[in-house]
Amino acid sequence: MKQFLLMIFVTMFATVAAMTEPFWGLLLYYTFAVLRPQYMWRWALPIELRWSLFAALLVMVSASLNLGRIAHKIKPNFVAILTAIFGALVMLSVVTAYDTDIAQKWGIEYGKIILMALIAAVLITEIWHIRILSLMALSMLGYIAWEINSLYLIDGRLDIFHNGYGNLDNNGAGLLMALGTPFAYAFAISSRRMWQRGLSWFAGVLMIHALMMSYSRGAMLAALVGAVWLLIHHRPRLQAGLIAVILCLTISVLAGKEIQERFISTTNFETDYSAQSRIASWEAAWTLAWERPLIGQGIRNSNQFTYYYGADNRGRTIHNQFLQIAADSGIPAMTVYILIMLTTGFYLHRSRQLCQRFLRDVYSERQPRVSDDQIHAIKAIDAIALGCQGSLVVFITGATFLSLEWVEVPWLVTIIGGVLPGVIHKHLADLTQQQEQEQLLGHTQPPTPDTAGPPRHVHPVPPPAIA
Repeated sequence: MKQFLLMIFVTMFATVAAMTEPFWGLLLYYTFAVLRPQYMWRWALPIELRWSLFAALLVMVSASLNLGRIAHKIKPNFVAILTAIFGALVMLSVVTAYDTDIAQKWGIEYGKIILMALIAAVLITEIWHIRILSLMALSMLGYIAWEINSLYLIDGRLDIFHNGYGNLDNNGAGLLMALGTPFAYAFAISSRRMWQRGLSWFAGVLMIHALMMSYSRGAMLAALVGAVWLLIHHRPRLQAGLIAVILCLTISVLAGKEIQERFISTTNFETDYSAQSRIASWEAAWTLAWERPLIGQGIRNSNQFTYYYGADNRGRTIHNQFLQIAADSGIPAMTVYILIMLTTGFYLHRSRQLCQRFLRDVYSERQPRVSDDQIHAIKAIDAIALGCQGSLVVFITGATFLSLEWVEVPWLVTIIGGVLPGVIHKHLADLTQQQEQEQLLGHTQPPTPDTAGPPRHVHPVPPPAIA
């Protein structure tokens, strides 16, 4: 009952706040979309309610009420444009599906996810929006990992392996945990207080252990690739090496013999039944995709035909996100989806370039000046951009072995990546304008020959980089 009361309180609070600031409704939506409370607390919620669907309706209403205030902030980015095109192609495959009942069932969920992603691209306009959304993702995934570990350590239940989580099987639940580890890394290296760093590292360890308990080799491999990506781009390099050593020691302690053997078995894919069944389903998907290359068989319709094209079981899921989209919605849809992933990666790289250019020039002799707090904000957003890159790498790797169209964490990452360069550029431009106005008003004085150089806790800032 306490879980239900908490849900009611949070929903009411966000509803009131969203009437004046639609972002709070958006935060509520992604909180429910990541946590999936209707599955986690099914035993404690007295009524069947799609909490994330209610939050989606709240966002639409609040955005409509504040349309005049937010309309001028709309700045389309290429990721959002590609997402809209992808949504149109997916909806077309619903209409032309062999079995429209199945396609409509999945199409409604797909439509909600894509529509909310497009609305988020409009509502996310400030750096603090991105930091709060990223912190929410870390908190919700960390809480899920806590629950999974508690069931194992206290009750001896390996639910993530036997039952998965949130209507996802063990593979999907494992990848969900893998997607959260880069967020834990981002806040662990960027938080200013020791207890915040400690909590972030602790959440990351919980996610890693929950991931290993899923026994999902695809999710483990994806997490490994993501970790390597983060360590390669971490600075200073000596610190990256230290983190790598600690990570290896942690995994060696947490991973039992069965988990180690399970992961090592990925090298024997030529004789492994699970690996061979995936390869057979991939071949079936590619054949199905080219039978109807433009519109596909219909969302999740291809599963009905894979057995007749070489898959090992009837209704076999393709276990590859990209091939699943190609078989279900057509090769153009798959192409656009891949472009979304690649463009997001480029935008996140561009965002890190803007932050690092600022940080490189911050100790120059230019004016105006900026405080330590403002410098830290740029360092934190740079860390979040790197964390989002890591999460994107994890998803792309995991999506090669799994079909997870309905997991919303990757969509949140793509939207953050799409808006981030513009948000950073706007923040730096506002910062420069604010400092120049203060100089004109006489609140700050340029340095004199006797006092030249930046004062303590204040650093010069360059003009904002052009996005």
